[in-house]
Amino acid sequence: MKLKKYASSLLVLGLCFVGSINVSFANESKNIESDDTKALIEEQISAFNEIDNQIRENRAEKSQPNKKQFKSVQSEQSEEGTYPTQPGAILVTKDSKFGELVGHAGIVYNSTTTVESYTENGVGTYPNTWNTSCKNAYGLLVKDSSPQKDQDAANYAYKQVGKPYNWNFFNTETTDSFYCSQLVYKAYKDTTGIDLNYGGGIVTPVNLIQSDKTSCIYSMGV
Repeated sequence: MKLKKYASSLLVLGLCFVGSINVSFANESKNIESDDTKALIEEQISAFNEIDNQIRENRAEKSQPNKKQFKSVQSEQSEEGTYPTQPGAILVTKDSKFGELVGHAGIVYNSTTTVESYTENGVGTYPNTWNTSCKNAYGLLVKDSSPQKDQDAANYAYKQVGKPYNWNFFNTETTDSFYCSQLVYKAYKDTTGIDLNYGGGIVTPVNLIQSDKTSCIYSMGV
């Protein structure tokens, strides 16, 4: 009887030990994932900061050649360029955050409507009022495109209305669900063959600005 009790005790202890190892590995895995996520978020924030600094420097060179006055220019938050309302124009803001994504992106469907994907309702249509509803915004055009190709991309995005949000950010090629910047990426890739995925991997909102295939024609709040 004592031997059986001893064996049973060892078994329970062993199970507890294995369980503790599993918990330890699980926690370690979470920490790794958390570190990767943190690094990705910081990378996006840094990219937005670099873009903002470049916009401010360009503004300073145009309006304030005297470098001594650069500091005051840099602190301004002005609106530059013409807010895009043409179909296919791309809108980006760094205002929001969805999981690993910093900021948000959408595509202009017409002068009053955008197509965007949000976590709550997936792909839907929204008012084209980023210049008044956001604290900051960037307007982009695709360089190697045309009015017809832009319209095709806008129509593609509009046809996805009603589809759910895609939480698997690395699955950029699915058409069953979309996250915000992936929707813009697929709209152009699937209709024109133009790949806006700067650097590959996750298509983040800031990647759309970084792409050498887009040009920033508008900025606000920078």
